[in-house]
Amino acid sequence: MPNSQKQTRVILFLIVFTDMMGFSLLFPLFPKTIEHFLLKGNDSVFSLFYDLALQIGGDGNKEFTMVLFGGILGSIYSFLQFLSAPIWGKLSDRMGRRFILIFTTLGSVVGYSIWFFSSQFWMFVLSRVITGIMGGNLSVASAAMADTTDEKSRAAGMGLLGAGIGLGFIMGPLFGGMSSVLNFLDFLYLNGTAVIFPASAFFGIVVSLITLLLIVFYLKESKVTEEKFKEIHPLLAISKIESKNLIRISILNLLFIFSFSGFEFVINFYLSENFHFSPKDIGFTFLYIGMIIVLVQGGIVRRISGKYPERSIAGIGSFSVAIGFLVLIFGQSIGFTFLAIFFLAFGSALVNPGLSSFASLESGAGDQGMSLGFFRSFGSLARALSPIVFAIFYFKKGAGFTFVISLLILILFWYVLYGTKTKREFSN
Repeated sequence: MPNSQKQTRVILFLIVFTDMMGFSLLFPLFPKTIEHFLLKGNDSVFSLFYDLALQIGGDGNKEFTMVLFGGILGSIYSFLQFLSAPIWGKLSDRMGRRFILIFTTLGSVVGYSIWFFSSQFWMFVLSRVITGIMGGNLSVASAAMADTTDEKSRAAGMGLLGAGIGLGFIMGPLFGGMSSVLNFLDFLYLNGTAVIFPASAFFGIVVSLITLLLIVFYLKESKVTEEKFKEIHPLLAISKIESKNLIRISILNLLFIFSFSGFEFVINFYLSENFHFSPKDIGFTFLYIGMIIVLVQGGIVRRISGKYPERSIAGIGSFSVAIGFLVLIFGQSIGFTFLAIFFLAFGSALVNPGLSSFASLESGAGDQGMSLGFFRSFGSLARALSPIVFAIFYFKKGAGFTFVISLLILILFWYVLYGTKTKREFSN
């Protein structure tokens, strides 16, 4: 592989890593951040969000309400990713991948900077809105990866992006927790200039700036094609997508991410309540998950790329995830829990690149950005819905019930997966 191609792949990896890290960096900070703004009082925007969490929760339980509050804030980011991903993808088909990636990464720097100076809650929400919209550039990074790979190496390229997405989601809480104990910027928080945990926001700014500089100085344009669709949002152009199969694959992405994100949300509370894990312990648990994902997607997926059909890779991965859920349902010890986490992380590391590559190969050659934006947006929608839905399930029915729900969704995933024909099967 030429050095320029390796360089491009590393930069694309960093882009998706930064996007997903931005989504999850706040997870361990949400409780204290929400309490901080609650104590400040007299904030109409905060009251609006808190009242919404109370209405959804229904029983007035403070802990439940605070978790839902955090879930709603997290959902804003992913819902805006859902709306923006196809738009950025479509624009990159017309204007070029590099230009859109520079624009959106610069926007993320602005979003993190607003978070840093969020002395008021409305500024904090605005920062999530901006970073969520700019985080839709996952679709552009996917399209750029598709531009630089052939059919045989597509799964390996998407596996690298999947590793970036998975690692960013997993490492975000770890980095958020670790940076929160740094106090070199606390004087700005104490004098009312900066948000609580300013070092965490500063960390987000620095990572985004580094990514921006790498794009500006090292990322070359991969492809620009003529505009095919007039609709402002490509979701409105479903009837014009070259591959009707793409809709089914996007639904598969929604089902799997909804199921797996539910586990990622619930496991924090499950470990805390059942095994008395501290935030630090939970952080290292996510590091364990992240290491498995990186090893599988950086090693196994790269070696099997082009040798096995993408649908088979996704199928094997989902079977591993199902084993993990079964172990969680029937195994109560900490040993069984970490065995289950291994199967879940291992399977997820296969499913995500398998589906991404499947979607790319089923897309038209001239609309990779729009098609992969469509595909990625369904994953963002799943992440937007999952925290709220699984918070309700967990506090109303318990952890075991949420694992059963995730397993049932996975069964529906299998039904759709094996009912989806590839281009080769259609031609035969």
